[in-house]
Amino acid sequence: MIFCGTFTAGGLKVKVSNGTLTILTEGKFNKFLKKVGQVTFSGAYARQHHQQVLYITERAVFELGEQGLILTEIAPGVNLETDILAHMDFKPIISSSLKQMDARIFKDELMGLTL
Repeated sequence: MIFCGTFTAGGLKVKVSNGTLTILTEGKFNKFLKKVGQVTFSGAYARQHHQQVLYITERAVFELGEQGLILTEIAPGVNLETDILAHMDFKPIISSSLKQMDARIFKDELMGLTL
């Protein structure tokens, strides 16, 4: 299962330039919360049934692991502490092989993908 969306909501403005992402205006509402008003997806259920779950945002990629949410990738130009962790109600597991997202995603040109 793959969830795609912005990391925050309500006024988020970003700039993509020369292979990096810059947060111009942060969103007013955090999405990675400890407690939510309505449950539409159960991570615990997904783990019990060995479902692969990814959360992909403009600045980070997370994977649902056995011990919780794992941060696996961050966008070039994004600061881990101020642009990601500061906007989460909990601290994710930081992958020991944390990597940058492909810089080609953040360029206004063809990526050179082939079949």
